[in-house]
Amino acid sequence: MTTDKTSTILVIDDDDNNLDVIMEYFKDRPYRILFAHNGQRGYEVAVAEVPDLIISDWAMPLMNGIDLTLKLKATRATKDIPVVIATGVMTSAEDLKEALEAGAIEYIRKPYNPLELTARVNAALVLSQTIQESQRQNEEIKRLMQERLDLKERELSIQALQSKEKMQFISEVQADLADLGREAKLKSEDSFVRLQRKLNRAVQEDRSDENFMLHFEGVHTDFFNKVKDRSDNLTANDLRLIAYIKLGMNNKEVAQMAGVEVGTVKTNLNRLKKKLQLAGEDSLRQYVLNL
Repeated sequence: MTTDKTSTILVIDDDDNNLDVIMEYFKDRPYRILFAHNGQRGYEVAVAEVPDLIISDWAMPLMNGIDLTLKLKATRATKDIPVVIATGVMTSAEDLKEALEAGAIEYIRKPYNPLELTARVNAALVLSQTIQESQRQNEEIKRLMQERLDLKERELSIQALQSKEKMQFISEVQADLADLGREAKLKSEDSFVRLQRKLNRAVQEDRSDENFMLHFEGVHTDFFNKVKDRSDNLTANDLRLIAYIKLGMNNKEVAQMAGVEVGTVKTNLNRLKKKLQLAGEDSLRQYVLNL
């Protein structure tokens, strides 16, 4: 990996002479140099600009280099920026250990040696680019995994709704067939009885709800354990309702899955919200989606 691209370096030092030295050393390099004269201002610039590298003096007003490094590492936007501590005073082995333990990756003694400074900066910039590339790859992996999860959820929702629609259709045919049998006096006909038995068996052996829950847990491993940590008195119907919400089903779709009216779904959602000990202003759907 090279450092040919324009890199941004933030130099934090209360001595203008040190800033001038660094500018002179890197005048022919494709670097964008930013300055700050104390640790507090350096932190503000780092958060605003997110440079590729920070070179910070140790002893500075308002905030020294060690405290600055600790603060940078505790801030989400700046925690991965490599920090090089520079000092002409704090040069003992104990000082080096303190700087590294604070989160610095390099430690340079002043006055600067051109070869040492250039080598350390190049190495730090390579590390910075490596970190950035790793983060980019991780974000891409997360995006692809989320797309895959979203696809599985959509497929699971469609399959569940289709399965429920099929069983509802069979139930309706079963009822219509019973009416037809009474009207046409076919109850004793063998072919009619066999057909009724097939429909009855299909309804009785319906495992769509059970299969749905198994497939849901296959997509969302350990999800129900997280839910149960919030409440230990959830019923099987509660867990199914939570699963429907997790898949993004609206109240009408939930009603179809549960075989109830939309009004009943609203009542069940309110009851579930209380079981999960959510405040009145909390969104049940948002809570479930964030699990």
